[in-house]
Amino acid sequence: MKITGIALICPPLAIVRYHTVAGTAGPIGVFWLAGLTSLFYGLTGGHTGEGTISWPLLWLGVFLWLTSAVWARLVIGAVDDDIHHRDTSPRDHKVQPTLDEPDPFNELKKGH
Repeated sequence: MKITGIALICPPLAIVRYHTVAGTAGPIGVFWLAGLTSLFYGLTGGHTGEGTISWPLLWLGVFLWLTSAVWARLVIGAVDDDIHHRDTSPRDHKVQPTLDEPDPFNELKKGH
């Protein structure tokens, strides 16, 4: 529950502890920051600056924030599956190619 709470509040921070997927913290962070910016911009009136709440921008911000939180939680779940070698992990369930399969790069080698 602790990691889910962190993923909901600050999704990039939840990802950083898993060093193997730290590269996904950037895109998740972009979604999260865009959500924060949209929330702030929507609460201050949007592009008109009338002082009223811009509901479309507010909902966009909520959507982007929740998207980043769900994305972070899915990445964390996949990493946990890989670490604990669960059935849903593709790490231990790879299909080995057989020797009678043709080389997919033959057409490129022949120049076709």
